[in-house]
Amino acid sequence: MAIGLKTRWMEVLGVGGLIPFVGLAVMTALNSGTPLGSTLAHWNLMYGVSIVSFLGAVHWGIVLALAGQDTPNYLAGMTERKFESMGLLWGVSPALMAWAAASFLPIQWALWALTVCIGVAWVVDQKMLGPMRVYSDYLRLRHVLSAGAAVGLALTAWFA
Repeated sequence: MAIGLKTRWMEVLGVGGLIPFVGLAVMTALNSGTPLGSTLAHWNLMYGVSIVSFLGAVHWGIVLALAGQDTPNYLAGMTERKFESMGLLWGVSPALMAWAAASFLPIQWALWALTVCIGVAWVVDQKMLGPMRVYSDYLRLRHVLSAGAAVGLALTAWFA
């Protein structure tokens, strides 16, 4: 269980969130080359866009929570101003990348682009949140969730 959290909802909801990625990937593969397969791939793309956007939004929540502390503890090797700026700027970046991919790329390329976005978000989280012990359980869970989401999106792209 994460530091300070009183329930296991983070793990339950996180792992449950892999069901659409994996389920839609399998259904896309089983219906590859059909109109239904295309629809299923589109659904996984839209789900991926929402999840990638969520990953960025986490940083807005962190910045806002830390800003409300009397003596915020910024342990990522940044000043308060730099951490705030980086967190807020990064916070909107995944949503913009996902929107651009889904709006302007063919579906297979958009799915591959979202797979890359999941990986980039994972790297940024490791760099920005890794030094802060309070996020260690979240980041451990993110390893599994990011891998599962990336595999689901990549398989969907392969069979779309």
